[in-house]
Amino acid sequence: MLVGQLHLVLTSDNDVVTLIAPSGLNQVTGRTIMKSKYLLLVITIAIGLSPIRSLAQQAREAPLLTLDDAVSTAVNNNRMVKNSVLEAEKFDFRVSTMRTRRLPQFQFAVLGGQLLHSFDFTFEQGVFGTYPNVGPIPSKDTKIRTPSRFTTYVTGAFDQPLSQQYKIGLGIRATELGRDIAKEDVRAERQKITAEVRSAYFELVATQAGVDAAREAVKTLEEAKRVTAEHEAQKTVLRADVLEVDARLSKAQYDLSVAENGLATQHEHLNQLMARDVATPFRVNPLPEEDDTTLTLEAARERAAYTRPEIRTAQLKEKQANYDRRLAKAEYIPDLSLSMRYQGLDNVKVLPGNVATAGFLLTWEPFDWGRRHNQVVEKTKTVEQARNGLRETESQITVEVGANYRRWKEAALLLKATRTGHEAAAEEFRVTSNKYKEQAALIRDLLQSQARSSETEFQYQQALSSYWSALAELRKAMGDE
Repeated sequence: MLVGQLHLVLTSDNDVVTLIAPSGLNQVTGRTIMKSKYLLLVITIAIGLSPIRSLAQQAREAPLLTLDDAVSTAVNNNRMVKNSVLEAEKFDFRVSTMRTRRLPQFQFAVLGGQLLHSFDFTFEQGVFGTYPNVGPIPSKDTKIRTPSRFTTYVTGAFDQPLSQQYKIGLGIRATELGRDIAKEDVRAERQKITAEVRSAYFELVATQAGVDAAREAVKTLEEAKRVTAEHEAQKTVLRADVLEVDARLSKAQYDLSVAENGLATQHEHLNQLMARDVATPFRVNPLPEEDDTTLTLEAARERAAYTRPEIRTAQLKEKQANYDRRLAKAEYIPDLSLSMRYQGLDNVKVLPGNVATAGFLLTWEPFDWGRRHNQVVEKTKTVEQARNGLRETESQITVEVGANYRRWKEAALLLKATRTGHEAAAEEFRVTSNKYKEQAALIRDLLQSQARSSETEFQYQQALSSYWSALAELRKAMGDE
């Protein structure tokens, strides 16, 4: 027999729930009115009905950070993305460096120093001939000596590659392919950061909801403790009920501390991904309803085949391996250049001071003992490896897109089921509340229906978070930025 009713009053000034017991509750006939089971149900409905004024004030203090703003900021400012962009820009200079090899090459060298020993030249008698009326030249053995002294030796060279132009062209193209691969690495890094930001954002939203609930639970339990202490003084509750409230309050305070620490860490992590000061305050948007995207598995796989940088990188590596093999074969071609040479020698007797030569310079190694052949075979194997890598990459991405697509569809079905369940529980709570006002239902029925409504609301929020996380993983698998 229920001899009293427990009323819930929300005071707008203090933003707390006050539990008021009517005077008739002090009259106990045969047994204690408030049991542990009733106390737990009262705490449950109090948590669900408490307003969240302090959280709204905190939200107004911090600037709003939308998901699109977070992704855009991270892509533009993230340090790893910037490093990948700089690496791609370095290839522009490598290509320019390779192109300079097509142009003439100039070399100039000067050697100045002391002769280590003297230069001695001996011209025998008549070495230059014997002439009538003159006689032999020289008329006797003549020795010309250049002592050990300071001298200079100057050399200059001009070479215009001719046959090397083919190999230089292959090298330029291979370097350009390297630049294209670096650009794909930039795209991959941007997609990676985008996926990490989305995942961190969704986790932050879920954690924020948990912190809000934990904070309000502590506030409500503190008020419940105060009211329970008054009822204990009036001997309307058991000592066990008071201790149970104290234990739940301590546990709720611990849970709140853990949740707030996790939230702070996630705030810092998201700021770090956006390359901002980790202490920068911000607030996040709650998760929206289900996305209306009508995407088929075939369309998702086609988009992944076109946009995933891993596939494009594998294709470029296969082309690069082919150019490397052609470069290895080009080593059989002799090097032919248009060449000019100059030599100058100062302070040395007899030898000419200036010598200039122009012509063609041919360099060739006819016998290499199989070195070039082995290099060609090695590069051929590399081409086969690149082809296998391309096929394996395409297969892995096809499987990855399929798995993420099915996971997204499962999350959509779960979201629909939890939404329906929450709507049903909320309607049941509304009907029970009306019956209770008309004294057609007990408080136990009201509290139980409210607890079910709160539980289904939590399940719906979890399903909503899982849905958007699954969609983010699918977009990552498709190569969306």
